[in-house]
Amino acid sequence: MIGWIRVIVQGNSMSPTLRDGQRLFARRLRRDPRRGEVIVFRVADEQLPHRIKRVVAVAGDPLPGWLVPALPDVSHVPAGQVAVAGDNTTRSQDSRQLGLIDCRDILGAVWGVKIPQPS
Repeated sequence: MIGWIRVIVQGNSMSPTLRDGQRLFARRLRRDPRRGEVIVFRVADEQLPHRIKRVVAVAGDPLPGWLVPALPDVSHVPAGQVAVAGDNTTRSQDSRQLGLIDCRDILGAVWGVKIPQPS
């Protein structure tokens, strides 16, 4: 499937939106990711080499207030990067631990599952 990847959700960081063990398709992006989009991206972790998170800020956006203490020298998301968070805020790594995500590490955006926007 050119342009698509299959992924399996591992863990509960995106619950209740996504469930552990759920199988998903992600469509490779040919554009910049959008705020609110759920993405799959690479990380340097042999045990879990990809993560699934929601984009909370894109290039040019002010850094979210909860992220400022972790990245005190950054006021806005730089070009080519995004900030991410899991929907399960009590059981999720986010950009506080992972840092800003380089868009070149994004494998795709989750597709084929109704993903509600956060309120």
